[in-house]
Amino acid sequence: MANVEIHYFRFRKEARAEAIQPSVIPYYDLTMVLEGRLEYRVNNKRISLGEGDAILMPPGSKRERCLGEGKTTYVSFNFRTEEALPLPLVMESVVGKEIRMMLYACDEIDRDHGDYARAAFADLLSAILNALLSAVTRSRFSPLTERILEYIRENYRRPLTLRGIAAAMAYSVQHCDQVFKKDVGVSIVRYLIDFRVARVKEHLIENVLSLREIAERTGFGESNYLSRQFRQRTGYTPLRFRKAFNR
Repeated sequence: MANVEIHYFRFRKEARAEAIQPSVIPYYDLTMVLEGRLEYRVNNKRISLGEGDAILMPPGSKRERCLGEGKTTYVSFNFRTEEALPLPLVMESVVGKEIRMMLYACDEIDRDHGDYARAAFADLLSAILNALLSAVTRSRFSPLTERILEYIRENYRRPLTLRGIAAAMAYSVQHCDQVFKKDVGVSIVRYLIDFRVARVKEHLIENVLSLREIAERTGFGESNYLSRQFRQRTGYTPLRFRKAFNR
């Protein structure tokens, strides 16, 4: 989900949700609720969103939003893409810490209209869509894949190998990687590196730790290796990424 063209972004903080009159939209509308509630009518169906919920309305949807009754914090993207988005209309309890941090990063760069800012903005939306897909599909994973995912989340800060992960699962390397790739779509090692890169992004946005400290805390071990992996996956060096979000 890398090729997205953003037409509109809005981060509404602790405000009364504005009403949207009925209309057929020519783009995707992705809206996520961080606090409070939103009430929609989509294709004549009433939909209520609470904290942590998201809605993705595809082009051609008839959209209407009711005037909010209380303070709500929510984020909306209007965008176009040629890629298929295998996401449902309503996604419950999917806006976790990782997505929230990316949303606040979008808010930080929203005022910068330079070429790099636009590219970074599109990259963040792509990452948000991938994170939503991961949250939605996770419940359909096999028990072994769920165990591997949990093991990575709990142990990514220390050195990990495919052999070591398989041993912890009490299965062969080949079986673990085969089952995991069938469920997730990538190998265990690829997922582990991508997971670590996502944690690196969070630290860079927070702008507290040095690159060496981030490498140690995310399992990369040393900063040169972190930088190579980060650039391969994002197209930017960690320092350039950090500078973009902390101007």
